[in-house]
Amino acid sequence: MALTTENVKMALVSLRTNKMRAFLTMLSIVVGVFSIIGAMTALGILTNGISNSLSQLGSETFTIKKFPTIQMGGAAWMKYVHRKRITYDQIKFVRSFTKLPLAVSAENTTAPLTIAYRDQKSDPQFNLTGSDDYFALNHNYTIADGRMLTREDVEYARDVCILTTDLIDRVFKNGEKPLGKTVQLNSRPYQVIGIFEKKGGGSGASQDNFALIPITNMLKYFVDKDLNSLTATVRAPSDEQMSATIDEVIGSMRAARGVKPGADNDFEVEDNSSLTLQFQSFSDYIVYAGAGISAIALIAASIGIMNIMLVSVTERTKEIGIRKALGATRASITAQFLTESVVLCLIGGVIGIFLGIALGNIVAIFMHTAVYIPYLWVIIGLLVCTFVGIVFGLYPALKAAKMDPINALRFE
Repeated sequence: MALTTENVKMALVSLRTNKMRAFLTMLSIVVGVFSIIGAMTALGILTNGISNSLSQLGSETFTIKKFPTIQMGGAAWMKYVHRKRITYDQIKFVRSFTKLPLAVSAENTTAPLTIAYRDQKSDPQFNLTGSDDYFALNHNYTIADGRMLTREDVEYARDVCILTTDLIDRVFKNGEKPLGKTVQLNSRPYQVIGIFEKKGGGSGASQDNFALIPITNMLKYFVDKDLNSLTATVRAPSDEQMSATIDEVIGSMRAARGVKPGADNDFEVEDNSSLTLQFQSFSDYIVYAGAGISAIALIAASIGIMNIMLVSVTERTKEIGIRKALGATRASITAQFLTESVVLCLIGGVIGIFLGIALGNIVAIFMHTAVYIPYLWVIIGLLVCTFVGIVFGLYPALKAAKMDPINALRFE
């Protein structure tokens, strides 16, 4: 143990003596470890955020949309671009000709949204959502005050809205009650008829950062209804009837869109399990990219480590000769230089881990989620650094251990 401690001290002294050379050698290790730890940290935060969002949406809910939520690959994306848009009439058709769904809501979200009330005006930092009377049920929102949208609000495209807490906190700063007041949503006047209870963070920033208006009103004033594709959100009666509900809705949507028998669906059906599979496929790309960058950087670092250790052995030839003359064994000389190599790698690894976790958690700030530390990958990173230090420091260490003490003492 005393020998190991002494070797570590000697390694640190050697690194301090050649600061710039040690720094440049460690830089490749820092980049390699940083890339994989940063990627795994960001991926863990995204996974937690999406899992949280899916659990809040509910296992009985699924969506029908033109584009998949997550898609990798440009060639496949072109297939979705050429699909027909999903219209409000098609969603109303599904609602009318299906029996199993508890609720079918038409939805569309646009951004940015600026909200203003009297002398208070927000930055364009919010979202505007258009939907109908089934929105709250499908997304597990609860009305805290006032009422939800009604079918009449949707039918007549009324200028009414329901606000979430983030918008209220921004423009109602004097304790005034929003209910019944008229606010400006992107400069259009809307009467506040309801307030959603605070829901908290989810997989995007906040789940309380939007205003809800009738979908017909949104199609009339905010988007081009001839170009925009809507999303249908559907709630099944139970988990057990989820599959049957999906089949019924698919059949109805195919009929509404005129899809021929035997042809593939020209729309996406997404539920918790399909979104999870999509995200896993997406996350694989992140892992592969991080691992690839890390491998390249660590290969470069390994060559640099072997090179610096060979230079160090040459520079310290006389020191090695003196130690051998004083009785140092081959094993102790080997251990000294191996320790120096491992310490060099571990210092670079620790710096890379710290930077990866710190910068990776920037994602957590934007998603309003808890800080995440990929403990398994931290351990793997340290083990890999140790392995690199041992493997690529072994040859220089053995070369030092095999030196003839007489020749080493004569070295100038």
